[in-house]
Amino acid sequence: MSKTRKIVLGGLVLTAVVIGVTALLPTEAEARPIGGPLCGPTYQWSCSGPGGPDILFVGTVCDKIKFERKTGLTCTPI
Repeated sequence: MSKTRKIVLGGLVLTAVVIGVTALLPTEAEARPIGGPLCGPTYQWSCSGPGGPDILFVGTVCDKIKFERKTGLTCTPI
């Protein structure tokens, strides 16, 4: 085997080893909280306010927050 072929083969083997080691090393995961609430499944909510009857509202947590801001009512899960 010629000297050039040995150098090329050695380079290929070294490259394969570096790629293999890099692929097996654990990476650091960035765990950041999600901005805002997790909307989740749909619930039934009983919403009430000052001087008015209770209103039944069906929606996710995100829907409930928007509904409360829009109407001024306060909702609790049933």
